[in-house]
Amino acid sequence: MALELYVWGPALGLDSIDPECLAAVACLRRLVPRGDWSLIASNDATAGPGCRLPALSHSGVWTSGYANILSYLARHGIFHIDDGLTTLQKADSLAYASFLATRGAGLVAMSLYVSPRAWAEITRPAYSSLLPFPLTWTIPSAVRAAAVQTAEHLGIGHLAAEVDAEEPLPSSGIAETTTTGFLRLRHRLGPSRTMQPEHAASIRFQHFAEDFYHVMDQLRGDKKFFLQDDKPSSLDFLAYGYLQLMRVRTPHPILKTALEKSYSRLAGFLSEMEAFEHGQDLPWREPAPRGALGLISSFAAGSLEAVPGVDNGWRKWRDGGVQEGCGGDGASHPTQVVVAIGGAVASVVALCVVALFRALSPFGASTHRFEQIKENDANDTGLKKFGEVGMLLDGLPVWELPEVAPPPSSSPR
Repeated sequence: MALELYVWGPALGLDSIDPECLAAVACLRRLVPRGDWSLIASNDATAGPGCRLPALSHSGVWTSGYANILSYLARHGIFHIDDGLTTLQKADSLAYASFLATRGAGLVAMSLYVSPRAWAEITRPAYSSLLPFPLTWTIPSAVRAAAVQTAEHLGIGHLAAEVDAEEPLPSSGIAETTTTGFLRLRHRLGPSRTMQPEHAASIRFQHFAEDFYHVMDQLRGDKKFFLQDDKPSSLDFLAYGYLQLMRVRTPHPILKTALEKSYSRLAGFLSEMEAFEHGQDLPWREPAPRGALGLISSFAAGSLEAVPGVDNGWRKWRDGGVQEGCGGDGASHPTQVVVAIGGAVASVVALCVVALFRALSPFGASTHRFEQIKENDANDTGLKKFGEVGMLLDGLPVWELPEVAPPPSSSPR
């Protein structure tokens, strides 16, 4: 049995920067003997089918995604992690796994990707340490864009700091009245108006975090694990992956603080899951080199996806043209060669167009030209001193008005 697990990471002091990768690593670490599998931090989403990590290779057969990997291992009799669950427990496992993949993913996205400080100080440098040049220019931006969309689709995009509009002052000294004839009282300076926008956003974000923790805490209760006492299920490893990323210290550690101070049972669950892992080394293995063709192809694809108006069409064509290349043995497919060469040329052209567009003046803006006045033209009293337009007007012929004879003077009679 040759099991090879391809993941993101390690980063942020954890085995991976992705929650599903963390769950897959923890699950295989606990249930598969160390000599029967290997762990590869490929940081290459094209390694598996569907271009998604984690990806598992079992004797040349590829599977991607945490749930799909566990289903594959169960079908092939490697281990059956959820066989001991009742029908109700299996239904709860599916429901809470969906809850983690939606609300949990949204909170992780807000904490590590949407937050400007966390992205600049923690998450962006982590991806830079995982990826080779020049993929550090394209892949982190694409990952962050996907995380922002995750937060927006969940309806928590309003957690960004908002600035209240200032109250307009009356244009005259006349007291304003309501439609019922009463005096309109001015708004009092309450806590919501003296609070900074980022503080108000932090309070709203903490409310969403505590709501998420409360749901997970109610499910676990006093049990050792979420669904049963004797052994963890697939839900436990998935929750472990998300809670580990929520415990990362960020510039605004709202998720970490709420977890450790208000939900001690969830913090105890993480300690219980970590107790088994201490002292056990992971079977890390170096990934195969991407090669120049792989780097150029990935960089070209990322560059084209970043061009507005081209990204959707390019992504559909690429997925249909090189889908069989995801999860292959590393050989260069003819379509992949065309994608690499054509994409590289197109990305260079796109970058040149963007650079030229940025160098142009804004549309509708006036263009100013400054030239040094020559010495022989400094004392020029003609129209040349007004520049090119003056020189043009100064060269026009001048027609003198005909002299008009004065009217004859009348002598006095």
